[in-house]
Amino acid sequence: MRNSRNIQQARAFAATVCCLAIAPVVAATNNHALATRPAYCAGTWYPGQASALTKQIDDLVGRADAPPIGGQPIALIAPHAGYRFSAPVAAAGYACLRGQSYKRVIVLAFSHRYAGSYHGVDVPRDLGAYETPLGQVPVDRRVVGQLLSEPGFVSHAGMDRNEHALELQLPFLQRVVGPFHLVPMLVGQMSPQDCASAAKAIIRCLDADTLLVASTDFTHFGPNFGYEPFSEDVPNKIRELAEQAAEPLLKCDLDGFLDHLAKTGDTICGRGPVTLLLRILSMQGGAKGTLAAFDTSGRLTGDWTNSVTYQSIVFTRRPTQLDAMERRELLRLARQTITAYLDGRKIPEVDANTLPPSLCADGACFVTLENHGALRGCIGNMVASGPLYQAVIRNAVSACQDSRFVYHPVTADELDKLDIEISYLTPMQRISHTDEIIVGQHGLLMTAGQRRGVLLPQVAYERGWTRQEFLARTCQKAGLPPDAWKWPNAEISSFEAEVFGETEPPATQPAERP
Repeated sequence: MRNSRNIQQARAFAATVCCLAIAPVVAATNNHALATRPAYCAGTWYPGQASALTKQIDDLVGRADAPPIGGQPIALIAPHAGYRFSAPVAAAGYACLRGQSYKRVIVLAFSHRYAGSYHGVDVPRDLGAYETPLGQVPVDRRVVGQLLSEPGFVSHAGMDRNEHALELQLPFLQRVVGPFHLVPMLVGQMSPQDCASAAKAIIRCLDADTLLVASTDFTHFGPNFGYEPFSEDVPNKIRELAEQAAEPLLKCDLDGFLDHLAKTGDTICGRGPVTLLLRILSMQGGAKGTLAAFDTSGRLTGDWTNSVTYQSIVFTRRPTQLDAMERRELLRLARQTITAYLDGRKIPEVDANTLPPSLCADGACFVTLENHGALRGCIGNMVASGPLYQAVIRNAVSACQDSRFVYHPVTADELDKLDIEISYLTPMQRISHTDEIIVGQHGLLMTAGQRRGVLLPQVAYERGWTRQEFLARTCQKAGLPPDAWKWPNAEISSFEAEVFGETEPPATQPAERP
């Protein structure tokens, strides 16, 4: 390796492995003529010739030992250092996309020069395509225009000039995904509320043909990066730090990731894109992460004086217990029951012998009724007291009788406007520490004395709450002070909910539910 103590060589190393330069934000332009962004980093950060670039990526992806991920990838965290350092790790993540098809890819990156100098998410107003040696990648102008109409999305001309964090993802996407439209984003400074607001806007642009990619390297260790939390057993300590950072990511635990950053000061350069990605996934009910690969520049060069960590993580939807047919059957039973009840007819009897065994097993659930996004009833049972299908029928009737709407009950006139949602609950688990709560995965039951309050998982994740906000709101639901979860006699239990409905969740502000 080059001697990292030599100033000029150390600067060259840092420029290739990572860039941390900060400068004032460039000004926006009023020129709206569409342009093509050139491949600024081709020939330096990665091969500039199409043939060499194609061979490198195809060889790396072809040799990658991609882990089993158990579903279609919906998101990916990939490194962005020079290909001689990070490409094998990136290739392992991208190898998990082989055989998949995406029409749109949203790349969450950042500007190493300007990320600390502006607020919000930058999307290019005036770019029609991104150039690489493999050809042009068209920008999804419709989605860009939609996002720029939302609060928190900005456009600064030249923000990505000479920037590598986004560009280095494109050749991999071109070779593995094939033709796609790009939504490029550079994440700046954001408050938790800004992040939740931006995530909601991005979610409205997502569909089954969209992939999310967050671009980041992980720990930047050594004097070049001003981060030396340990001086002995450096290789193992760096690996331990990487595992600590990956643990909340694999669980899609945003609060856990932010806790890790706060406790360790871990120099993860793309913490902004990763935070926004986790918020998007958690607001969709969470995800399951799988570590595809890990490496460090220290191992590659043999010099641990300065080292950058690379990890790639692939996200899929969390596994479900009910299949599509079973869900449809429960929704059919709920619709049939509600229709009969509101029409004043006898609730139809159900022959259990015609149902799948899973629906005849004991189960707890909630049934929620909404009219164009407005809550009209939500009733359920926390503990199983009989077959799941009977719980759905019983709670469907009760949802029509929700006492919160006693002066404005659901009527038969609303039948064709009602959307039915079922939350199938797992058994309660007493938690010993609030760090165990994952927004996007868990619902909460709070008990203190005679007070008891419950909130379903989707109440928290649809609103983009933090863990502490979720705890506070659950306390208030129980008629307790927001900090009652800290009381010695407070008991907190968590549960998970498999949520499914007749329609997609509304894009409007979610209604209040249990």
